[in-house]
Amino acid sequence: MRPRLIEYFNHLFHNDIFSYLIPDPAVVYAIMLGLGIVVLLKRCKSTGLDTHHAAGIALWGSVAAVLGSRIFYLVQNFSYTYSHPEILTELNGATVSFGVYLGGMVGIVSYGAFHRISLWKYLDVIASVLGIGPMVGRFACFLNGCDYGTLSNLPWSVQYPVGSYTYFDHLNKGLISSGDILSLPVHPVQLYCVLKGIILFSLFTFLWKKDLFKPGVLFFLFWMSYAVLRFMTEFFRGDENRGWVGHFSTGQFMSCAIFLVSLGILTVKYKWGLKRHVFYSESRIYT
Repeated sequence: MRPRLIEYFNHLFHNDIFSYLIPDPAVVYAIMLGLGIVVLLKRCKSTGLDTHHAAGIALWGSVAAVLGSRIFYLVQNFSYTYSHPEILTELNGATVSFGVYLGGMVGIVSYGAFHRISLWKYLDVIASVLGIGPMVGRFACFLNGCDYGTLSNLPWSVQYPVGSYTYFDHLNKGLISSGDILSLPVHPVQLYCVLKGIILFSLFTFLWKKDLFKPGVLFFLFWMSYAVLRFMTEFFRGDENRGWVGHFSTGQFMSCAIFLVSLGILTVKYKWGLKRHVFYSESRIYT
């Protein structure tokens, strides 16, 4: 998709500048990670949390998230991995977003256990920041053409060029011929996910600033909200090779698991954790 966008805008404006203005997906991921860490550190500092530990949590969580994204993909595609062990050495191979989340949590919890610190307040700040992930990262998926949508005739549907994942999928299914230069129109589901990230980031920034809940509650509320939105967007996904558990896609199955675990923790441990005198809570400075 990125090459098509570059070609279109360069031709439209008779300039090659868009080859530099439209970033490579790897650059988008780097921006996502950097932005998330900067906002996390600033918000931890504004609430009086130790920025040294905040930086450590960010580092351990980021490294574990990168590793988890790759490991999750290899495990999810175990049969292919077993028959093609050479993909284990591919440092820039395919990844899975749920591996990012699970790996990141392992890294964060490991940091807390190693340094023997309570993570609950840090996790609430993280909840206010996590929406940056899909908000920025899914735009990279759009540029890369992966995680594409189902067929659509809506005005905002998109078509992908020769060589894209969508094009080959439609060609293999006989929906288009080898003479066609574009795939059929599909939902820009990656941009739906970007919108999901914007909603989550805005909503949980607002809730975090309101300081309505006991430490840790906001974190699990975030994952319940994320799970609901992710479950819904999966209906618009057209890449059938993303994995299935019965009639549910891997994304929907994982969303159900995350929702139920988070709901269970909120119900049993926190009893939803709403503060009793929220209107008398001390004022804070936020960034």
